[in-house]
Amino acid sequence: MSKNITHEGVVVKIDRQDVHVLIVQHSACAGCHAKGACTASDSKDKIIVAKNRGEVFQIGERVLLVGSNSMAWSALTYAFILPLILSIALLFVLSGMVSEAMSCLCVLALLAIYYFVLFLFRNKLETKFVFYIENQL
Repeated sequence: MSKNITHEGVVVKIDRQDVHVLIVQHSACAGCHAKGACTASDSKDKIIVAKNRGEVFQIGERVLLVGSNSMAWSALTYAFILPLILSIALLFVLSGMVSEAMSCLCVLALLAIYYFVLFLFRNKLETKFVFYIENQL
């Protein structure tokens, strides 16, 4: 298993410390031979901000973005695993105390609060989730 996540992209903007790279994110079935007949295959353009380590880039240049595999697991944990565990735990705690509808509303409130806290800490999390440009294509 690779220790890095890589994406090919195109430089669209250059700042002093950051390089903005446009990548095309494909769905899992985008490579299927029947994708023309299927509505499930899609792709989205995303702009990823990578740290510039003193290299010189040109707008329109093709580059390779690199992020660590542990960064992906951390993002997965923060976005999906922790909220799932918290939701299930709260459902079990509330199941004998209040009605089922109230339990569900409490779980929804917990999720709203959880994602709001993540939003508040986005600047701190941004320093943890960093892509770098490894080489130019």
